[in-house]
Amino acid sequence: MAKKPLNKTIKTFYGIGDFGFSLMTQVELYFFVFFLTNVAKLPLPLVALIGSITSIVDAVLSPFYGAIISGTKPLKWGRNRSWMLIMPPVVIFLYIFQFTKIGPDPVAAFIICAGFILSHIAWNIPWVANVALIPVLATNPDEAALLASRRATYTALAGIVFSYTGAPLAEYFGKVTNNEVLGYTILAGLTALIMTICYWIVFKITEGYEPTGAEALGSKQGSKVSIGAMVKSLVQNPPLIVLLIADFFRYMVNFVMTAAAAYYFTYVAQDMSLFPAYLLAGSIAQVIGSYFAGSLAKKLSSRNATIVSLYALAASLIICKYVAMNVTLFFVVVFLARMFLGVLTSVMVGLYSDVSIYAHWKTGEDASSFVMGLMTVALKLAVISRGTVIPFVLATAGFIPGADPATATPALKAGVINAFLFIPGIFALISGLIMTFGYKLTREKVVEYQKAINERLAKA
Repeated sequence: MAKKPLNKTIKTFYGIGDFGFSLMTQVELYFFVFFLTNVAKLPLPLVALIGSITSIVDAVLSPFYGAIISGTKPLKWGRNRSWMLIMPPVVIFLYIFQFTKIGPDPVAAFIICAGFILSHIAWNIPWVANVALIPVLATNPDEAALLASRRATYTALAGIVFSYTGAPLAEYFGKVTNNEVLGYTILAGLTALIMTICYWIVFKITEGYEPTGAEALGSKQGSKVSIGAMVKSLVQNPPLIVLLIADFFRYMVNFVMTAAAAYYFTYVAQDMSLFPAYLLAGSIAQVIGSYFAGSLAKKLSSRNATIVSLYALAASLIICKYVAMNVTLFFVVVFLARMFLGVLTSVMVGLYSDVSIYAHWKTGEDASSFVMGLMTVALKLAVISRGTVIPFVLATAGFIPGADPATATPALKAGVINAFLFIPGIFALISGLIMTFGYKLTREKVVEYQKAINERLAKA
């Protein structure tokens, strides 16, 4: 099946599915632990157990979502698009159980864990299918970078929308139903419904870009990808292995900064009223970075844009460490850092599209869904790893939980700044060095491989 040129609708709205997905997952990101402790009022040991079970299972399952899509025959509406149609409604039903309290504490914890694990399975499959559409839709690396840029832009926009609507809606639904728990249950269900609608929009606008029905089943593109080919797509794919390692450190930058930000405004700036301003400014910065990422990748190539942005991110965070005691200068420099994070959120996804093309060329089988899905592995490992960095740094700085911020020592302030800025800056630098010396897949090679694949498919 020859690739169609991207139409204006896809170029403009492809990332709308990621807007809905991000809006839904923000409920978990910002409210899940708060819900367990302050709303469901579960004992702290049980909250810790829920967190451990769900995060470990989620990480273990992360490599399999792409394998499910690649390793099964395409359904009626195409290999990827079908999952974006049928799975999102399932998420609505499952996600609400993650924000419930039904029965005694142990029963409630079991239901919450089940809701978490099953809803994540149900939403990760269409998420991978959505991102796996990039190499299907794009005719060249520049178009892949543009689509990745749209994803990142809509994701950042969701963060802005949620910052204004998330907490007020949870409070409103709780008051209307006279049930605080139900307020969060309804919020989870509502955002999952929005996610479903957004994915269906992407399903509709990409119609005709992926083989469907008998066409899919009768083509080489529609055959199941063997387990051996998927394994080869990883182990015989040096650019992918390098990218996964570098992306792990990029995710560490994001997650450590997210987790440590509140400590900065509590113990260094000593003004938590500035925290919402930081969240809003950071989201705006990432929207700007994501929006211009496509143009930057087109000018420099996705590889070079990634390397430049990683070094710029590292430099801005390390510089920010030395101006962090001045809140005004902090905001200026951290705004730049968040812009570069926005660029990276886009261009590094474009690189996964490139390595999936390399894998297709190398193995002769299209395991794009499997390869694109592997980016969740770096993400989940970073989620687990972040939990060790901040406690270690704070402990060495003499942090005591519940301490009065007014009594914060210079050593504690320095430790918080290191956790929030300097260590993420080092992670960004490590990622940049890995990409510079390890990632050798250029834009020219990707174009060459895609041409060879097209010729191979034409002869099939």
